[in-house]
Amino acid sequence: MPKISADSLAEHREAVLSALIDGTERILLSRERLTAASVAAEAGIARNSIYRYVSSIDDLVDMVVARGFEEWASQVRADVAAAADPRAAVVAYVRSNLTLAAGGEHALQRSLAHAGLSESARERISDLHGQIAAVLHEAVARSGAAHPDLVIAAVGALVDSSLALVGPEQDSESVIDFMCGAAEAIVDSD
Repeated sequence: MPKISADSLAEHREAVLSALIDGTERILLSRERLTAASVAAEAGIARNSIYRYVSSIDDLVDMVVARGFEEWASQVRADVAAAADPRAAVVAYVRSNLTLAAGGEHALQRSLAHAGLSESARERISDLHGQIAAVLHEAVARSGAAHPDLVIAAVGALVDSSLALVGPEQDSESVIDFMCGAAEAIVDSD
């Protein structure tokens, strides 16, 4: 029987799974090769022990992706919901996404582009992006935009193209302010 490092087996399993997820995230951020051996070393367990917690490394990538995107989407939703009016909600969508990216929250998502992800992991990322984009769709719909599809496309492109311009080592605040002004102009021009 393996020795557990918690008060109960359930707590031990939760702690090890958390260590596996955290280790997977560190490896993805470092852009090192993600393998069962590297994840096990990060988590401090034997390589074959991983499979007591997940069926594949892809499961761990999926858990890392889900955790990051869910936290991101939750923050964006909260920021948009707190906006003074529907048109301001569209600008809040831009500010929230870029502020999160400026804080370094987008580093993991950028690193995933370099990881050899499975098709299921790529589909999961696409679904999670869709959840964040749905927040913009709802805000634009509530704004009464005459051309909602154009506003969504323009604001979405604005955010996507700006993500590379913000980060912990960059002058992000001026970029965020400029892009929020551009979003206001897009909403007001419709």
